[in-house]
Amino acid sequence: MPATSGFPSFTTNSGDIQNEGVELSLNAYLVKRKDFSWNMGLNVSYLKSTIKSLYRDGELVSAYSDLFPTHILKVGEAPGSFWGAKYLGVDTETGDPMYEDLNKDDAIDDNDNQVLGKATPDFYGGWTNDFKYKNFDLSIVSQFSVGNKVYNLIRTTYQTLGWSDGGWDENNNLYQVYANNATIVNDRWKKPGDKTDMPRASLVFANYMQNSSQFIEDASFFRIRTLGIGYTFRPKTKNAFNSLRMYMQVQNLAVFTGYYGFDPEVSSTGGSSETTAGVDYAAYPQARTLTFGVNLNF
Repeated sequence: MPATSGFPSFTTNSGDIQNEGVELSLNAYLVKRKDFSWNMGLNVSYLKSTIKSLYRDGELVSAYSDLFPTHILKVGEAPGSFWGAKYLGVDTETGDPMYEDLNKDDAIDDNDNQVLGKATPDFYGGWTNDFKYKNFDLSIVSQFSVGNKVYNLIRTTYQTLGWSDGGWDENNNLYQVYANNATIVNDRWKKPGDKTDMPRASLVFANYMQNSSQFIEDASFFRIRTLGIGYTFRPKTKNAFNSLRMYMQVQNLAVFTGYYGFDPEVSSTGGSSETTAGVDYAAYPQARTLTFGVNLNF
């Protein structure tokens, strides 16, 4: 902007995003008899978001202001796409980590970064089942997500493999260990010929790159969101009350996922911005809640 305006910049709507998708819903009584019924509901949603134009292509953004860029806004990609170097595994002879050298200059730097997936799922949905048998009732509410990825940033803290930044004194004695390591590091490379995804331990070199696909995981999951069971008493005479239902409900009963962190559905940034979604930096997992109750109908 012209200096005479007195402002360094201005905010404007600039850029286009295309959202397209399909949502399917099905609800049916699979069994409906006098003493027993089973009602099932299923919904599946497919959503694809693509950036079509930008004020500046390749805008790097970070989930945390004091860290390297974690995401990129790029034409042709989804909002909130992860950004970094592609991890190729461990050299079986040296135990060193390997990364894709995009520009073939025999050096791994920012010029080798690329899109490493997205936080938004390919498709997601829910599955509910309601059962009734005489006076008993059972309800199971579940949900699923497929294709979403999470940047497990906290793994770079508990997977340091011995290295400690600034933990050496002037006599080269290690006086500070950065963090305890998780048991996953027991599978690290130890001798030539070892085939593993975990580099060798080192007190001198950081044998990992934070902004790499080594820490971006498939966070697809199937979660039993709510399970409730109840029993309804119906008096023969309704002078006092019509019915009394006692129930027990469990929220967040179980989650089935290959994600290594605590919870594949959480986000340390709160999920308020889709441009920096899907980062797990020691996010607190969702609680499991047990509830008992009574419903009295007059």
